[in-house]
Amino acid sequence: MAKAAMAILLLLAVAVAAALADADFVASTCKSSDNTRCAAVLGADPRSANATTVHELASIALDIAAATARAASGFLSGEADRRDRTDVGDALGDCVGYYGGATGALETAREDFDGGAYGDAEEEAGDAEGAADRCEQAFTDRRLDTSIVSDVDKRMKDGASVAGDLIDLLWGDKRRRHGRRLLRP
Repeated sequence: MAKAAMAILLLLAVAVAAALADADFVASTCKSSDNTRCAAVLGADPRSANATTVHELASIALDIAAATARAASGFLSGEADRRDRTDVGDALGDCVGYYGGATGALETAREDFDGGAYGDAEEEAGDAEGAADRCEQAFTDRRLDTSIVSDVDKRMKDGASVAGDLIDLLWGDKRRRHGRRLLRP
């Protein structure tokens, strides 16, 4: 009985140590990215707790950004339909287009990322992040309240910027391994 209890305690100690190591890995990686929203964004996906490489975390962040863009596009489309033939509806319609573009950019970013073209993937993530700014601008240009899109836009900026920043860690590492220090395009 005592041996069984010792074995259980040992397994628990190993599990706790592994969990702490995973949390430390996410925290240290996010600190390297200089993105204050990194840990919060990655924390939304339970796969992050099991990631052991920056590549895995960047991949997860890319998935989060793509899911955010798809959800935002769907939400904004529904809101645009409800407000058809109004200035708000027109602005929302513009946002649907921007977020559709973001979804496409993130799909391309996934292909580039999976192919090791990190510079291209980072650029596509940046393009996707810009959808949020363009959406807000569609409201600002019409002198409309942006509160209807502010939460959606913030989630998009957070997700896409974290994806881009983590991809940059991979790309920067790849540049350093090849003996080159290049400026970001």
